[in-house]
Amino acid sequence: MRALALLAGASLALPLAAAACDDATKPPFLPEASPSAETGGLDGFRAFAGQIGQAIRDADGRLFIERAQPTHIFCTGKEEEPYPCFPHAAGVVEGIWSERWRTEFVNLVPPEDVASGFESFVSAAAAGESDRFGSGEAALYAIASGPEELTFGESFYAILTAISGRPPGRSTIAYQFIFRQGRWRLLGEVHAWDESLFVEWLNGTCADCYDQWERWEGTP
Repeated sequence: MRALALLAGASLALPLAAAACDDATKPPFLPEASPSAETGGLDGFRAFAGQIGQAIRDADGRLFIERAQPTHIFCTGKEEEPYPCFPHAAGVVEGIWSERWRTEFVNLVPPEDVASGFESFVSAAAAGESDRFGSGEAALYAIASGPEELTFGESFYAILTAISGRPPGRSTIAYQFIFRQGRWRLLGEVHAWDESLFVEWLNGTCADCYDQWERWEGTP
């Protein structure tokens, strides 16, 4: 009681009722500083991206649900292709942006679909295969900073790649994140299957894909 009173700058003559309060009704203490506080920018994203690497090792997509930053748009119900309003009925549509690179296909999908797609991408990887980009196992290949946008500001990409399918072929998923309210949030995903498309995410030279690109340390 005395210590609490001194910290609060209060009189030692606190009401006796306060002493009778149980733990459920005591005033909250100051929270401890988080040892893993997140920061923005490329350095901050690099530190956060380690969690994506761990998600790959665990084949667990819950991170993408926990970090989801859904976009909300209003559809009239009269839109035609391309997506995302077609073929939705009139009303608000929300979800994570999902895009096929260099196509007009873009949609809003539930975070749960992103998570399950991630898990399928990892589990289907053919670790025994390889090509000029390395092993066929699912891996965080690179991170990059995207061009700043008027709507979302600066964004960053975690670029994953793997070989899968029959016949085996490489593909990439670039997960787009933004920094909001002290945390990294998932905004969208970009899929590329054809080599003429996914190579832009793996060679670090695509000027309209990203501003800065760096190979992830330890990529097989």
